[in-house]
Amino acid sequence: MFSKGLSICHGSHGSSMAAKATIVPVAIGTLAMLGMPAGVASANIITNGDFSANAAAYTTSPGYSASPNPAAPTGWTVFGSTFAGVNGTDTGVGAPFAPTSTVGVNDFAFIQEGNDIAYDGVKQTVSTTAGQPYTLTYDASGRAGDVSGTDVLEVILTDTTNNNQITTQTPAITQAAFNVFTLNFTAPSASTNVEFLNAYPNYNYGSTVDVTNVAMAAVPEPACLGVLAIGGLGLLLLKRRRAV
Repeated sequence: MFSKGLSICHGSHGSSMAAKATIVPVAIGTLAMLGMPAGVASANIITNGDFSANAAAYTTSPGYSASPNPAAPTGWTVFGSTFAGVNGTDTGVGAPFAPTSTVGVNDFAFIQEGNDIAYDGVKQTVSTTAGQPYTLTYDASGRAGDVSGTDVLEVILTDTTNNNQITTQTPAITQAAFNVFTLNFTAPSASTNVEFLNAYPNYNYGSTVDVTNVAMAAVPEPACLGVLAIGGLGLLLLKRRRAV
């Protein structure tokens, strides 16, 4: 219901009044049902962003190609030396590649640098809408005990239709705990690749980076936010009227 209401915002100017008349009751009903503030919308389009889908299958040192574990977390592709996998509560092997604190985190993907000349990482391709703004959020950290400066995480977004890089980010991760990072971008086409890689350049097993709670969602258009704000205001007025 919510996504259908948002799609009305793409109509022509001549139909704007009819659209508002339609969307306001929808917005009020949806906000009341979900208990959400106006402007909170689009669904996460990342698959298995918390890396819990097949976490229980990682029963030994997670992720290594020589082990009996799966080759990759569900929904993700592992590249490089495949020194990547899932760690955390659901794996049954503890979290040997974790930061000092994992408060608020259950499972996470770890990416350990190998000894080859290629970077290691995990990636996923998602369907996007050309010209649509999106927000990517994720939790990231370094492995506790690594030599200072060796934990280098790089996030790369690529337009897979034209194989052009959209944007990159190298977050200031720490070995103390997972921190939340945000990356805003506009999709150039209908397909976007999301890539997390260990960018430490020395290739000597000297670093491990961790990622979890990956989410990507479309940013609502200003017109949509305005109509939703009207719906939220109407809801508040309705509650106030009932309270009198």
